[in-house]
Amino acid sequence: MPEPLATWTWRLERVRSGRTVLTRAQAATARADLVSDRSAHAGEYEGYDDEYAAALDELEVLSRQANRSDDLLAVLAADRRRAEREGAAGDVPATTHGMGRARASLAGEHDRVPKGLPDALDQWVHRLIRYRAGVKVISPLEAARAEIRLRNEADLNPAAYRTGVAAGYYGRVIRELGEIATAERPGRREVGSRVRGLGDVLV
Repeated sequence: MPEPLATWTWRLERVRSGRTVLTRAQAATARADLVSDRSAHAGEYEGYDDEYAAALDELEVLSRQANRSDDLLAVLAADRRRAEREGAAGDVPATTHGMGRARASLAGEHDRVPKGLPDALDQWVHRLIRYRAGVKVISPLEAARAEIRLRNEADLNPAAYRTGVAAGYYGRVIRELGEIATAERPGRREVGSRVRGLGDVLV
């Protein structure tokens, strides 16, 4: 396999698994580079038509994703400021007794989440339930990466994310992750604030 195609096939697999992210500009540049390389070295791409077409299709989707203008650079800056505020002390661990009460009180909300959501979406629905209750910390950087991964997954598989019951959960999760990603404070909301759960009306 030609080296540029092998590189982007590998990177796109990492994007799908959430281990790396691509901005819209990066995806557009990568697609143009692949097209240019194939034009210059057509013989090397013989036998790799399917891999080449798949890479171009995915990069095209990613190049049209709805990136925020403040994406990763702003998120990294916010995460750095958060780390500076918290210093070396880190998060204060919750007591076993308090965690037990929180888990018990959240059981009903977790149970209301329907079965059959896409795995990545289901994971973040449950994590955000714990986050809103104050028993889970989500950093701005983690939220930004999750938001981009979910947007990528939804663009590549819209039927699973943007139809039926999943669509409401997807929209709410994306909104909440976006709020956390651009927050100036640490990734924990005040427990006393009133936030509607994902089990409530979603849209």
